[in-house]
Amino acid sequence: MTHSNPDSFVISGTPLIGEGNIVDNKSFVTGFERAGIPVCAFYPSGPMVRMGRWFHVRMSMNTNRTMRYAFKSDTQRSSFVMMPLKLELRRALKIAFRECPAARCFITSQNIMAEEASSVMGGIPAFMFSSDVYGKFHYGSSPSERQKNIKHFVWNSDALDYYRNVLNLKNVYLAKPADPIDAFPRIERDRLPFQEALTDGNICFIKLSGSGGDPELVNRAIISLWKNSATKCIVFPGTDVTREKLVKVVGSIKVSTSLDPSIFYNHSRHMISNEQMLLVYPSEQVKHVVLLATNGVVPRVVWLPPRGQHEVMNLAWAVKKGMSGSICIPEEFQGRLRESLKYHGVHSADLEFVQPQNLSAEHFKASSVELCEDNAVPLEDLVRKLSNI
Repeated sequence: MTHSNPDSFVISGTPLIGEGNIVDNKSFVTGFERAGIPVCAFYPSGPMVRMGRWFHVRMSMNTNRTMRYAFKSDTQRSSFVMMPLKLELRRALKIAFRECPAARCFITSQNIMAEEASSVMGGIPAFMFSSDVYGKFHYGSSPSERQKNIKHFVWNSDALDYYRNVLNLKNVYLAKPADPIDAFPRIERDRLPFQEALTDGNICFIKLSGSGGDPELVNRAIISLWKNSATKCIVFPGTDVTREKLVKVVGSIKVSTSLDPSIFYNHSRHMISNEQMLLVYPSEQVKHVVLLATNGVVPRVVWLPPRGQHEVMNLAWAVKKGMSGSICIPEEFQGRLRESLKYHGVHSADLEFVQPQNLSAEHFKASSVELCEDNAVPLEDLVRKLSNI
């Protein structure tokens, strides 16, 4: 990890759990390097990280487990079961700091990494910038003392108010969100994959996570789109396990697949138009849809079931801002999710639940909320200022 410029650089790291975190980290690194701030990035990948990723995959691939986690994620993430993972991350951070003793700060997109960094990085500041609307916090959260030592970057004024006035965190700054389009090489539209798909006027993009998604739910949704909306083409950047199951059942539907997240994140402004459908989780995709709208691309959206209380909060924020309130979820989970969203200030009239076997093009609603935060500061400028680089 030793860097060629030891006098002014950043250490960046996040465990290999959740594709959104990795894309965020790549976006951060790209932004800093373009601003002339060298970055040393590392991704812990030890046994406990692999176990954490296995749990995330197992949870994401079954809607029943997904919904249980949606309402208990805070207790699970803070339980003693997490201690081995925290110890592994702490060891990785100690090695990183030992190899880069002159680093000015540490940046990450994951709160567990930021917490461990705040206690083992030799006094250098730890910065955290999450794509989730309110990070991993939710109503009733009690930030630890280590969280109070972290410098938190948020990308919307609602989070700024929430962090300062509800969570009583003082080191909070409004920053322009790192744009995933900067994380990957750009190519022209006519060189993109899925060319046949891109010429089809009735197309659905299904973006699951690096941990996949429930094949039964997604299969039913695809078949329903095919039958009810004459949707003949699906573009599906996803995991190999889910992809294989999808391809087996969709029959005559044209399915274009890629395991490369850059196909979606970096080229979605070329691929997605205002007429096309987007089926996604309320994860970092909430921020991504806002960025699309800010850049003049307003896809029609249906949300998949939230994974974790932070995604319930993301979904609530999105609906309250006027984004799509359509949620594709089996009937047995609709009542509990409706009550949870009501608790977070969402009116039932703004929601439309649809079972996957009944999904049609009419359920996809425009999500045209633009991000206009006049006081937001570029992320690299904040890092430069707060770390004296």
